[in-house]
Amino acid sequence: MLGLPRGSECETKAMSAPGKVEKGLAIVVLLLSTGAFLNLFLKHGKFRLESEAGLSFMQLIWASLYLVVLVFLLKEARGFGGLLARGWPFLLLLAICLLSILWSEAKGLTARRSAALVATTFTGFYLALRYPFKEQLKLLVALSKICIVLSLIFGALHLGTAVDSRSGPLFGLYIQGNSRGILSFLFDVLPIEFVFGRLYEPWFGIFTQRNTLGIMMAFAIFVFYLWSRSDPEEKWSAYLWASLSFLLLFLSGSLTGFLGLWAVAIAGVLLWNIRRHRRWARRILVAVAVMAGVGIFYAATHAASVTSFFDRDVTLTGRTTIWGASLLLGMDHPWIGHGFNAFWLGDEGPSGQIRKLAGWDVPSAHNGYLEIWLDLGFCGLAAFFLGFARYFGESIRYFLRGEGWEGFWPVLFLAFLTLINLAQSALVSPNYFFWILYVVVCLRLSMAKGESREELRG
Repeated sequence: MLGLPRGSECETKAMSAPGKVEKGLAIVVLLLSTGAFLNLFLKHGKFRLESEAGLSFMQLIWASLYLVVLVFLLKEARGFGGLLARGWPFLLLLAICLLSILWSEAKGLTARRSAALVATTFTGFYLALRYPFKEQLKLLVALSKICIVLSLIFGALHLGTAVDSRSGPLFGLYIQGNSRGILSFLFDVLPIEFVFGRLYEPWFGIFTQRNTLGIMMAFAIFVFYLWSRSDPEEKWSAYLWASLSFLLLFLSGSLTGFLGLWAVAIAGVLLWNIRRHRRWARRILVAVAVMAGVGIFYAATHAASVTSFFDRDVTLTGRTTIWGASLLLGMDHPWIGHGFNAFWLGDEGPSGQIRKLAGWDVPSAHNGYLEIWLDLGFCGLAAFFLGFARYFGESIRYFLRGEGWEGFWPVLFLAFLTLINLAQSALVSPNYFFWILYVVVCLRLSMAKGESREELRG
């Protein structure tokens, strides 16, 4: 089954299916891990408590949830020891995080965040054991519906406060300055400006940032699409929910969300053609690799033209300034980093210099890979990519040998995660949705070698 020691196969087969309470626990953990409802505790764009100390009641909630997860893990999930061996890339990364306490300039913070990351990661281990790919999609469909309904309510009633409050017409978030790119063209052709021109605040729903809403809604769209193909009886319902997701994505004004959605759509079309024409798979991949290489070269040598095509300035809304300053200051500790979660300390340390340079309270590097390097150096970054390469390869192999639309889920999720982390810090973080899901998907893939297709799909 799991490639476990002898005797574990029968134990895994005897594992009971998750009940309503267990599924409810999974939904609650995933919902809170998105950062939902934290905008109710913001005042003037900042938490009412110091960010380094955190919200004490949320710490209590997470501690309670992890304790319940541990109880279920000990009660239901057999074969956990064998899965630990298969998840060694995660254990390696966790070990580096814990070791970083030794050289961190904020040892107490690094110790707390590292412990929380361990608990978050082991929650992913538990969910991977309990939920095959099809059951994962069911959970994510339910979660997406909850986020959509609550975000519509929060937006309509103007509940909560955003970290990145913006004013001005909504279409101004898509079109900057006097640029005349593709988005300007669409706004000229379609009656978007007439319909939405009176909206003077982007929506952030139940989240603290509009980009978070946009990314979550882009993610929900491709989840609903996969679900519509996996369960044809729910096709029209899935399309309706996907439409609501797209509406919220637009209202968020998140270009990152749109780019993530477009990338997943392109990847999905590519994978579909590979599955239909397996004999041409190698030719298709070579052609795509060549076109991607040409595109990257052109973007690198004509940055101003490319950014203006998307109605953006060459700094990508100030991101390049943050990246450059972070790279410069991160070179103080290039191999081992500053300690897990110990680089961004508000106005103190290196992050204070970046804030002065950027002119606003920069909370992160706005790049998931750069964030890992700042915290854990090249050692941590190498550990992450070692695991990512391994699991991405397994997702390709699972897609090629799998049947049904569940085979698309792992590889499309990893592609989506790769892209959004070019502009967002959405990777190794405690109590975080995409990290939990990354662990769940990767570990489930590691179980694929010993499980039948029916068992993997649930």
